[in-house]
Amino acid sequence: MKKSIKLFALLLVISFNSSAQNNYQIKRATSFSEYATTQLKLTKEDQKFLYDTYIDKFLKQQEKIKGKDLSEEEKKQVYKASRKELVKTLNGRYDSEKTKAIMAAVKEIRNK
Repeated sequence: MKKSIKLFALLLVISFNSSAQNNYQIKRATSFSEYATTQLKLTKEDQKFLYDTYIDKFLKQQEKIKGKDLSEEEKKQVYKASRKELVKTLNGRYDSEKTKAIMAAVKEIRNK
């Protein structure tokens, strides 16, 4: 029940914020989740989980950074905290080896 409420809220936020930035974030979350799923032979359910996790990460980063006039160092701190939260979320569902493999696959596609 909580997942469906969170998903609905996320979709609602996405629908109201259909700026180019959000479209970019959606494309990134889609490519990250699809690539990791393909590379690691994950299920469609896992792909959806990864997509939801990454889109949540990107929206939280945007909320903390956009319009706040932060320095580059402060932005780095936000990104670092966001990554730690992402790893914690992934570790809640997968073992540490699978989490590392997912992070490595995402890093690979991000660097392309």
